[in-house]
Amino acid sequence: MSYSNRIYMYGPVGLLLLIAVLYSVFWRVEAETMSARLDRANGGEIAPGISFSFAQKSVGGFPFRLDVLLTGVRLGYRSGNTQIDWRTDRFALHRMAYGRNQFIFESDGTQTISWTAQPDAMPVTVLLSPETARASAILNQGRLLRVDLDLWRPHGTKTGPSATPPAVFAADRAQFHALARRNNTLDVAIQVDNGKTGSSAPQAVQASLPLIDGRITLNRADLLTGLEQGNEDIARAFESWRNKMGVADVTSLALNWPDAHAVLRGELKLDANDQLSGTLRGDQTADHGGSRPIQLDFRNGSVTLEDASATDPALTR
Repeated sequence: MSYSNRIYMYGPVGLLLLIAVLYSVFWRVEAETMSARLDRANGGEIAPGISFSFAQKSVGGFPFRLDVLLTGVRLGYRSGNTQIDWRTDRFALHRMAYGRNQFIFESDGTQTISWTAQPDAMPVTVLLSPETARASAILNQGRLLRVDLDLWRPHGTKTGPSATPPAVFAADRAQFHALARRNNTLDVAIQVDNGKTGSSAPQAVQASLPLIDGRITLNRADLLTGLEQGNEDIARAFESWRNKMGVADVTSLALNWPDAHAVLRGELKLDANDQLSGTLRGDQTADHGGSRPIQLDFRNGSVTLEDASATDPALTR
């Protein structure tokens, strides 16, 4: 066999081996870079007001993914008197080793969420145990463009000053989606399937909503760019959005009860205490026939469903 024939025979094999070695080196560099970033972030502030820590970490996923498993994860937010903490037993992060900057997150075990808005106040605590908890995030040039959260069969309890005895809640599925648009708006979608909530007291009646489906558009999304890039405090970003006439246009809020349904619309804003304020209006239609105007009032941190015909003089004439 001539020397030139050996080149044609072994050359492609050698080229494939070279590509495999180079890709292995590339994957190792990507894995070590991600591991080093997590080590630097551990126990510190990853964005204004947001702290992050974990107990242990492992990195795998070769050859096509980067899989990170963290245990003892804590994410906290501090701004003024507001304190929010989220803890979970196990947290996984997945990312393709190549391609677009998309991250997949998964959480396993009981999650604890606690918050307080007043100094020395008793915190409100939620214990959440979904069967599956997944989220994803897409970034472009360091800017967060899309966030998706999907919880399958979440259930849990809420304790705090206003929850005595503790409140319980459950759903078949809960979803949250946010997408930054090029027309300077931010689209938000929220959906809860077969939600139930009520007191944990024996024989307590639980409220049931087979469907909550909201579609919301936030204007002046350019004022939230610093938040999307991770270099502005959440409270300050929304304070600027509020002061410059930021509005959440609720284009549709579908509510289904066991024996009725309604679609509400309206605008919501943030008040001086950064709480939602405004009124959504629509008609509630019973399954057996007949309808009545209703409104959902957001005021002073509470939400109230009312018969609009009794509150709007124009509807009683």
